[in-house]
Amino acid sequence: MNMRTGLRAWASAVALILTWQSGAAQGATASMSAAAVVVTGPISVTPLRDLTFGTVLRGMTAAIAPTAANAGAWSVTGSPDAAVRISFTLPTLLINIQAAPGSTMPIAFGNTAARWRRANNDPNGAAAFNPAVGVNGQLGPPANPTLYVWLGGQVDPAGNAKPGIYTGLVVVTLVYL
Repeated sequence: MNMRTGLRAWASAVALILTWQSGAAQGATASMSAAAVVVTGPISVTPLRDLTFGTVLRGMTAAIAPTAANAGAWSVTGSPDAAVRISFTLPTLLINIQAAPGSTMPIAFGNTAARWRRANNDPNGAAAFNPAVGVNGQLGPPANPTLYVWLGGQVDPAGNAKPGIYTGLVVVTLVYL
């Protein structure tokens, strides 16, 4: 090997080592924030009124809008401005408490059968949502840390439905996020 070839080999080895070292020395960093929300107390849910269909006729669908005076309604108080998850456990059948066992009536809740609004007890203009899916909401500001929820629905009594009072249980659940 002559001197020129030896220098070229040595220069190539140094270049390879320097390239490898500069690649190994490179890196990346990233940052993120950590957050916590401190709530000042428990959530309190108060039923304001039941979802009431009143007298319905056999074979005739009866629907109640969430903005109607006989829609179900709840008042919720808790930590001011706190984010909450609103969810429901909904019945699919109402049971006749006066007739023979097995007397039922279908009940359904549409995609916009529920509404929520912070600090203002008026369902008109409130945010509509699907009660079967639930929604995230927010309690009112410090002066009024309240949220209101309304629920409508639809019953479909059969043409041969037995007379009587049909009932079912609707459960609304709110948890802090």
